[in-house]
Amino acid sequence: MKMVKKILIVGCAALLAVAFALPIFITITNSFMTGFEILNRYSINILPANSFYTLEVFPQVHFVRMTIIPDSVSVGQYLALFRDIGYMNALWNSVIITMPAVLGQLVVCVPAAYAFEFSKWRHKEKLFFIYLVVMLMPLPVLLVPQFVMAVRLGISESVLAIILPAVFAPFGVFLLRQFLKTLPVEFIEAAKIDGAGQLRILISIVAPLLKPAIAALAILVFVDYWNVVDQAIVFITDFDRQPLSVYLSRLTGNFEIVFAASCFYMIPALLVFLHGQEYLVEGMRMSGLK
Repeated sequence: MKMVKKILIVGCAALLAVAFALPIFITITNSFMTGFEILNRYSINILPANSFYTLEVFPQVHFVRMTIIPDSVSVGQYLALFRDIGYMNALWNSVIITMPAVLGQLVVCVPAAYAFEFSKWRHKEKLFFIYLVVMLMPLPVLLVPQFVMAVRLGISESVLAIILPAVFAPFGVFLLRQFLKTLPVEFIEAAKIDGAGQLRILISIVAPLLKPAIAALAILVFVDYWNVVDQAIVFITDFDRQPLSVYLSRLTGNFEIVFAASCFYMIPALLVFLHGQEYLVEGMRMSGLK
């Protein structure tokens, strides 16, 4: 009975894995097809063009013939993509937004989480409760006050309107503080007895022990702001300054270019996740998050 249950669980997990991985795999393989091959594979009518049912009842009926492996591999769409100034500019815009957001949040969240966990300030739990409330608010609710503040600061048409809220986002503080709760307090007390100050304790003791949680936070923030859409649309109206996540929505017509652009767009996030998945699992496990 246990073996049957185990087989069913593994089978369900395998089906879910295939269901999640199949769109990614199809995007990659279709990025090496020509536009003619893609259209022929995905626009096949069930009924003849002059059929009564086609003209009167079901004018849009068609079916999808799923073919994964291309008949002939083509890389011309990638070469055309790299020659597209707009695409490369959007790629650079994504880097400009993502990297400062990741680095800035790490610089702010590590000392903030340390202060919330080990400081003796009596009102810290009340302030941390406000952090939790802000963290639980949906993004559309936060966009309005963020937009008002960006306008008052004169950065509404700048990437700073996206980077600054990312740097001070409360989720990183919450994640790192949960991890700090699992650390032995004896390390901190022994360092204080030896005469180490708060900054020395943070740099020499706490930061090295926080490596799994820091790596997990870096991965989550990178993926979040690499895929940023709402903030980019609200704060940046100039197409030349919008990131790649928004630029992809304007790609139409040449399907081979669309698939190639989508494939190249998801490569950085996949590489970051595959390289740091062990840190992500370890950081989540040690921080107590589900």
